[in-house]
Amino acid sequence: MRSGYTLAALLVGASSLWAAPTGQQLYTQHCAACHGPHGAGDGPAARYVYPKPRDFTRGTFKVRSTPDGVLPTTDDLLTTITRGMPGSAMPSFAYLSELDRQALVAHVQSLVKRPAEAPPTPIAVGDAPPVTPASIATGKQLYAKMQCFKCHGETGKGDGPSAAALKDSWDYPIKVRDFTTGIYLGGPTDRDLYLRFTTGMSGTPMPSYQEQLTDEQRWQLVHYVQSLRVPHEEFIPPKDNLIIAHRGTIESALDNQIPVMALWPCPHPLVGVHVRVAHDGKQLTIALEWESPAPSHAAVGQQQFRDGAAIQFSLTGAYTFLGMGDKDNPVNVWHWKSDWQGARTDVDTAPSNLRVDMYPRTEPIFITARAAGNLIAAETHKSPVEDLNAIGFSSLTSQPAAQQNVAGKGVWKDGKWRVEFMRDLTSPDAGDQQFKLGETIPISFAVWAGEHGDRNGQKAVSTWFKLKLEK
Repeated sequence: MRSGYTLAALLVGASSLWAAPTGQQLYTQHCAACHGPHGAGDGPAARYVYPKPRDFTRGTFKVRSTPDGVLPTTDDLLTTITRGMPGSAMPSFAYLSELDRQALVAHVQSLVKRPAEAPPTPIAVGDAPPVTPASIATGKQLYAKMQCFKCHGETGKGDGPSAAALKDSWDYPIKVRDFTTGIYLGGPTDRDLYLRFTTGMSGTPMPSYQEQLTDEQRWQLVHYVQSLRVPHEEFIPPKDNLIIAHRGTIESALDNQIPVMALWPCPHPLVGVHVRVAHDGKQLTIALEWESPAPSHAAVGQQQFRDGAAIQFSLTGAYTFLGMGDKDNPVNVWHWKSDWQGARTDVDTAPSNLRVDMYPRTEPIFITARAAGNLIAAETHKSPVEDLNAIGFSSLTSQPAAQQNVAGKGVWKDGKWRVEFMRDLTSPDAGDQQFKLGETIPISFAVWAGEHGDRNGQKAVSTWFKLKLEK
């Protein structure tokens, strides 16, 4: 663990927030960590996410409205940057202004190293025909005829006989889309799927069916694939990505539906978190609730992973890099851990064949991490929420014990976790987010599902939202 930050360090770069950023500056701040400084898909975060970030230099883009082998249109790239790519680590950048997103598109286009081409022309998409039992039945026949089952499985779960051996054009193993989830990189609408069947997904084994199937047949295939979807709760973000902190009780606060995306594939990914925020003029309460079929509390065994949730605030007020900020834009993180609730009993109740060393509990000098004040080694915690700061990858730093001032509690019931975070609106600590009535603060969320093996960077995260406290 690193030492705490000084006030001066936390405010470095704040004076530069007023300059209008260029496309390259925006790319460096928001995209280079994954896609690399020159767009080759080799940023420091690339190792932590799956599917791997796109190498822009090759000009190979999965989601397009253009024919196979043709570059995407400017509108295609703008849509992807605005919407993100559900089912991947590519977030929505809707929190940036449209001018900023357009500047990002222009910079991404400048990274493509291909001979000059004529401006790409999108494929004309007509009106979708009505969905009928007959169109679904024909689509099922086409699904078999085109051998979609070899990759996507007989029931569309992505478990076909060829699925395990598939790789993309960069020789990375590729996860076949599970149609039953209804989560698609290019969007979930009929039109989105029609375009995928028409254009294919460049750089992947997913081919174009523009020549093999008629327009009508592609729509019928869409109808069948959509019929495989298992209904689940839809998460529609609040208007303008704005979360209002209600002045009153947490029970009377508005329920905000916050979509999240898993940074690593899992059988049943979490798709959203319910968020309520309230304050009484002195204290702020943030309540998170999400689906969790089986709670995970222990983290002792090699294959044991706890549940967790975190809230991230941008201390400069800028929309910094989503992955724990950067050196000019530090973040304050509140991290709730399920195994921090109550006394540490996980070692004492570990399986009998797990080798552990026993030390006199009255002599903390024998447990050096505990003697040094490391919160992770503490036998008990005054709060299950850890108060941290970060300025980018490998910089996550726990605040000193005396500055751990975020209270919290988590309750698992009926297949759901509900976790509340509580802290005074103001704090004397330089690394803490200050909350002022009427001001807007960038906020984002993360959830770890122990049953999926989530830990560290393997988690589900939201994009940035705006938090505003009612006066």
